[in-house]
Amino acid sequence: MVKIIILGDLHGEFHRLNCLIEQEQPDIILQVGDFGYWPRMEDQDLSIISSDHTRIYFCDGNNDDLDRLLALAGTKVQPVQVSPNIYYMPRGSVLELDDGRRVLFIGGAQSIDRFRRYEGWDWFPEEILCEQDLSSLPEGNIDIVVSHTCPLEFSMETFCRLKSNEVDPSRQLLSRVLYRYQPAQWYFGHWHIHARGEYGPTKWEALGWSKEWTNWYRVLP
Repeated sequence: MVKIIILGDLHGEFHRLNCLIEQEQPDIILQVGDFGYWPRMEDQDLSIISSDHTRIYFCDGNNDDLDRLLALAGTKVQPVQVSPNIYYMPRGSVLELDDGRRVLFIGGAQSIDRFRRYEGWDWFPEEILCEQDLSSLPEGNIDIVVSHTCPLEFSMETFCRLKSNEVDPSRQLLSRVLYRYQPAQWYFGHWHIHARGEYGPTKWEALGWSKEWTNWYRVLP
């Protein structure tokens, strides 16, 4: 039986990822963005990840090198191998699991600290989902969504201390994804807290991040 793990924000904590792989021995990891893809930085070396027997698929977060990732993907909406057994999943790409379930990946989120970062170096305007991203959405049913942030219908503000009147445009577009597919499950990160709930037929879960050892991953049912 294939063992699949959903993993929260990693932020380049690859040693912790290796500990998780050693502990859980997953066949597949589905990661919700902020993976820590910064090929320009020496301490973010993907080669240290123990991926020989584990395939890892991640979407983009607002703390990944979007300039490099989008260039790698080009106009294709399909997995892009960035290291042995490690794949970037562009917005709108689909992974079909062995049991037939279809997983939609759709990264993107607005950085609340973007005003303290440098465009083209550690911040990219493309971090926000746009209409073009939705034009790449697949036909047919989607059973599971893996995204970075979440639709507006998932009331994260009730779980989060951060209060802001600003609405991330990415969340508005993800609401359209929610109504289009009404998936059975939806997993995301970005908020760095753990929460779960239901909206219509969709059970959703926000995963914590790697700096906290609790609720930062789930074994996919």
